[in-house]
Amino acid sequence: MEEKKLPDVLKKETTRRDFLRGTAAAAGSAIAVTAIGGIAPKKAEAQYSVQTAPGTKPYAQKYRFAERQNCTGCRSCEFACSLFHTGNVRPALSRIYLAKYKDIVDVPVMCWHCDDAPCIAACPTTPKAIQKDPKTNGIVLNEKICLGAKCMKCQEACPAKYIRGNADTGQPLICDLCGGDPQCVKACMEQAGNPQGPCLQGRPVGIGVNMAFRDVTPDQAGKDLANLLFYPNVEGKRVVPAKTKTKKGR
Repeated sequence: MEEKKLPDVLKKETTRRDFLRGTAAAAGSAIAVTAIGGIAPKKAEAQYSVQTAPGTKPYAQKYRFAERQNCTGCRSCEFACSLFHTGNVRPALSRIYLAKYKDIVDVPVMCWHCDDAPCIAACPTTPKAIQKDPKTNGIVLNEKICLGAKCMKCQEACPAKYIRGNADTGQPLICDLCGGDPQCVKACMEQAGNPQGPCLQGRPVGIGVNMAFRDVTPDQAGKDLANLLFYPNVEGKRVVPAKTKTKKGR
């Protein structure tokens, strides 16, 4: 197989705000839709659905990314997730959900599948009630030994403030990436408009983006989105783009 070179943009450093503004779709997602030679989102996604060999399964989508500015608040991700895990459309039990920031913008709240998994490290049971599936990178909960609502150390340890409790059992709702085929990504792809692409993207590799941007809490993301998408923004100030360095003579 011919080795493909990563785009130069992947070598650049990015900031948390870059991610929220969409530039990290290329810089962070490594193979995000805008970084694959300008291919349209749904065509680009198809590249990761091809089989590696006859009779084999598609690549597991071990990482998931969100271009939050593309979210329309359709909640199809919540519907697909809850349907897959419970057999019913019940957003309250979805492993991904939307948070409304000041009734202005919708913010997708989801597990970043951190490489060091603070939630697992914080779990007090022996063996751990939550484990990471090495094949899919998903977080799997052992409901039989999880202490549930009387513990929730995993929720406290989550840097993204993502984990919430199951309304029925009190145990944490954690993303298992649907066994490497996240249904939320599929649902988002189907609802995505044109030229506006999908909010959610699943990829087989992550290039550490899940670590770089995991501390973006829903409130921080909502504030940045509101400031970016509206003028005057929520603080009544004008957003001034950062100045870029230029070479002499230009």
